[in-house]
Amino acid sequence: MLKPALLALAACLPLSAVAGDTTLARGSDYDFLTRMPTGLGPGISIDHIVARKATPQGDKPQASAVGVLFGLPVPALLRLDLGGKLAYLESDGYASAAMVGGRLTIDLPASTELFAQGFYAPSSAASGSVKSVSDSMVGLRWSPLKLVGVEAGYRVFEVKRNDSQRDRSIADGAYAGVSVAF
Repeated sequence: MLKPALLALAACLPLSAVAGDTTLARGSDYDFLTRMPTGLGPGISIDHIVARKATPQGDKPQASAVGVLFGLPVPALLRLDLGGKLAYLESDGYASAAMVGGRLTIDLPASTELFAQGFYAPSSAASGSVKSVSDSMVGLRWSPLKLVGVEAGYRVFEVKRNDSQRDRSIADGAYAGVSVAF
């Protein structure tokens, strides 16, 4: 029920009015599509991660999230975005989580940028038997063209349950992908 609502919300948002980077990437055992806003003020964040390995029960864990991040003014060559996102989880059962966090981007020479991001939801901000949800990513993006880039990094997305046998890592490993800025 929650997943169709999140997808409907994402479809209704005026994405073209807010600047952002969209990355399509493949990791060692996972795939993801992420859109992060750029610039000052509010921006829309969208995330979808799918594990390629099935669990012992035969399902493939995945997570979808929609959120709002606020770009804060910081010194030159830095970008800081803080905010939250609502995530829908399919990982040994269905759940949702309200995650808070942010992203720090450092502009480097030669059209390159280094970034780190992290989002977290404790059990009080998650449904069902979810004890915590964490999403961490660090990466390097090189943009040979103004709007197109190549990205590589490392991502970990974990769902921890009250029953530790149901803990799952939807993403855990290196990735490579392409990004488009608009």
